[in-house]
Amino acid sequence: MLVKLLKYDLTKILKFISVFYIITLTLSILTRFFINTDSPFIVFIIGRILSGAVISMFANILINCIMGIWIRSFARNVYRDESYLTHTLPVTKKQIYLSKFLCVIIVAAISIAVITVCAFIAYYTDARWQIIKQMFFIDNNAALITLLSVLTVFLELINLIQCGFTGIILGHRQNSAKVGLSVLFAFVAQIVTQIIVLAFTGIAALISNDFRQLFQSQTAAVEIQKILYWIIPVYIIIIVFTAMLNIKILNKGVDVE
Repeated sequence: MLVKLLKYDLTKILKFISVFYIITLTLSILTRFFINTDSPFIVFIIGRILSGAVISMFANILINCIMGIWIRSFARNVYRDESYLTHTLPVTKKQIYLSKFLCVIIVAAISIAVITVCAFIAYYTDARWQIIKQMFFIDNNAALITLLSVLTVFLELINLIQCGFTGIILGHRQNSAKVGLSVLFAFVAQIVTQIIVLAFTGIAALISNDFRQLFQSQTAAVEIQKILYWIIPVYIIIIVFTAMLNIKILNKGVDVE
């Protein structure tokens, strides 16, 4: 049943957010044709306008990925319009939550992949690619740091969305001002997770001589790899723990609107 729930959640979210994917891809292709320094002035200006639109669509994809999962998938399914149907299905609260959680991971990955592909289509040139290679892929160590950095950003996005889930769950356990309290609880949950990450980073700096070199050495780029090795497991632990906590709270009962 979990697979069926996940398929339903993904279909619903992707139907919504795919509109933004298609618009962004179209604008990226148009930008590719128009943005050229050798083009006539009016064509160059159109290219710049399209380029700005592409960048704004990148932000739109991420925002609608987050808001779509929060509102369209979680809040409506569990507490609002579709909640009565959801809670009559032969599924557990754990399965409902895991479906939403896996949906977060998949949609976030797709969104980041779409942004990467569209950026490549719109802005790729040999010169820019050489700059990127020099900055991020000059050697195996730089490539590893780039990969770890992308993974960290991905985990932070998942953590942000799941903190939204926490806020919605806690907010809807209150008798009034559920929406406002949901936002407040989500904000507090996000702040708490960031404090935990910073605290573990500080502990690592205290107990590790190599780690302390990050703040002392002029070759800080080499030491960044060490901090990412600490942050990524911490984020994974936080995400798993938060998911378990949210499921436990959900199992205590759901007060639908």
